[in-house]
Amino acid sequence: MKKEEMAFLVDVKALMEHAIMHQQSGSKFGMRLAVNHAHQAVELTLRKKAELLGKNPYFFPDIKKVVKSSGVKIPYERQIDELNKARELTQHYGTTPNENDARRLIFVARDFLIDFWKEEFEVDYNTVSLLDAISNEDIQKVLKEAQKCFEKDQNYREATIKSVLAIYKIKWWIKSKFIKDPRLLILNWPLQDALDSVLDIALSGPFAYRLRKLGETTGIVFIPTLGGEPHMQQLREYEFVREDALFALELATEYVLWAEQVYG
Repeated sequence: MKKEEMAFLVDVKALMEHAIMHQQSGSKFGMRLAVNHAHQAVELTLRKKAELLGKNPYFFPDIKKVVKSSGVKIPYERQIDELNKARELTQHYGTTPNENDARRLIFVARDFLIDFWKEEFEVDYNTVSLLDAISNEDIQKVLKEAQKCFEKDQNYREATIKSVLAIYKIKWWIKSKFIKDPRLLILNWPLQDALDSVLDIALSGPFAYRLRKLGETTGIVFIPTLGGEPHMQQLREYEFVREDALFALELATEYVLWAEQVYG
């Protein structure tokens, strides 16, 4: 696909991954957002196909009709119609699907994207990197290095460390929105740790628990410096395994994308 079309798929995948994240919250608000995001990912995908066919339908049923009339198969069509109905009820009547139904529909939407992209766009969903959606080039670079350490080098220690560094960098970026004096970002440990805990809850609510869990598991701490590279400390001995690196990389990616959306 062309560069702009691939950028479109990155955005759609980000929507889908946000839907999964919201669904995992278990809250009514999270379920509503999950259904809307998942449906939008499906609708945008079908709309893109219609545009490639030279058509420009407006409403979802019309998009489906145009695509199907051209001989294009819609995977999981019955479930996709069910997702559309759930989205309509959520959007227009404020209803909330139960957790089991929401989860089922969200993951059907992801399966739809996987199959449809492969068949119609010749794109493997799993090869589309959400890292390309990150606008902060410095953080994107760190996470791509973490991804390389994880996938190619199988260096799980370095993959985890770089993922944690990306998390600290986005935390500092968020704090800079509220704390204008950079000297206030450089505090002695454990005062910094106590402040981080409070700010995680206040500024990174959906991620606060997982951020704390990652810190307590790995013992990795980064301390900012004025005008220089952050200094890393490891507070305890720890043998990193694949699961640690995967958890850190996925959390860092989700967190950075969320932060840029919320605070950008």
